[in-house]
This record gives sequence, C-alpha cells and structure tokens, in this order.
Amino acid sequence: MTHDAAVLKAREIASRVLAPSAGQNDKAGRFSTDAVDSLGESGLLGLLLPVDFGGSGLGPRTFAVVTATLAEADASVAMVYLMHIVGTATISAARPSAAQAVTPILQEIGAGRHLSTLAFSEAGSRSHFWAPISRAHRNGNGVRINAKKSWVTSAGHAQSYVVSALAPEGAGPTDSTLYLLPAQAVQKRWPEAPNRPRGRQLKGRVFPPLEDRGSNR
Repeated sequence: MTHDAAVLKAREIASRVLAPSAGQNDKAGRFSTDAVDSLGESGLLGLLLPVDFGGSGLGPRTFAVVTATLAEADASVAMVYLMHIVGTATISAARPSAAQAVTPILQEIGAGRHLSTLAFSEAGSRSHFWAPISRAHRNGNGVRINAKKSWVTSAGHAQSYVVSALAPEGAGPTDSTLYLLPAQAVQKRWPEAPNRPRGRQLKGRVFPPLEDRGSNR
C-alpha cells in the first residue's frame, strides 16, 4: 500500500462509515465496531507494521494524515486508531526473546483481525502515566498483574493490551516495564460506561515483558 492509497482508503471509510454514525454513536456512548471492521478490511490497522507481518510498512507521515482524516469525521474512532497503531508499534519493537509470543499477534494485526491498545494511566499515579503504582508479580514462567487503569481506550473491545506496571523487582516508581496482556487472559472485565469514563481493572496472566528491563523507558 502506498501513502496515497492509504489516505484514499481513510477518506472513503470516513465518509461511508464514520460520518453517518458519529453523532449517534457519541450520543449513545457506543463503540463503533463497524469502523474497526472497515479499518481492518482496508489494511489500515497494519499501516506501520512491517511487510513481513502482513503490514504496509508505511511511516509517520502517512499515519498522521490517516489519523487526521478519520478525526475529521469521528474523533473517537481516530483515538481508537491512534492507540491501536501506537500499541502495535510497541509490540513490534518487543525484545527478541518475546518474538515467539508476539509474532502471531502481529500477523493477526497485519491481516486486519486484531485491535490493540495501551493501558498506562492509573488511579493513584495522577498524570504520571510513566510511573505506575501497580506491580507485576512473578508466577511461574510468567507474571500476574492486578492494576486499576483509570482510562483505557477500546476497553472491552481490543484483543490485546500493552500494559505498564512496576517490574517485579522494581525498587522505585520509575522501575516499570511493559507487558502484553491478551484479552482472553483478563480475569476481570469492566462494566460498560456510556457517556462517562470509569476505572478499568485489569487482572490476568500476561506474556513475557516486551522490554528487557523497564527503567523509565
């Protein structure tokens, strides 16, 4: 896919899918699954993903234009898309030892069948999302995380979450790292909260860390 082709696809989705339903979705506090389906079918969910994983391998200029195009029709969908692309970039930059775990997910993203997002902000850490108060605890070969995230875009709809938490041996508030939490591993979900934000509790067994050892990164 070229830059121009990606922008044309974004414009088509914005006019055909987003614009007609944006007002109603906003009023009802409804998540636009139709928009996500269209973005997946168009290949835009894999916009920055390397070609090896089925993505388009495009860059930040195209990402900026596509996001702006979506935002003109529906800012909420644009935020869902932005968080997905940033989450995807984080997953694709995972440490080499996590490749076996993340490769199938990246391939699903490239095929347009997987929506990801970030889960950083927490109640108690104020605006300092880079200094989470939740902590990962070792559990056999993996870890468990119990975190109350104050805001998670696409909560309950994403297939995976890039979650920040203090490392198991972290000594200070910036000794954090990132983990990939598949939706099926979440043990507690969140209630629907139309028209107003609500804390989202994430609890579950996660994949190995995406970083070697997080430390204010």
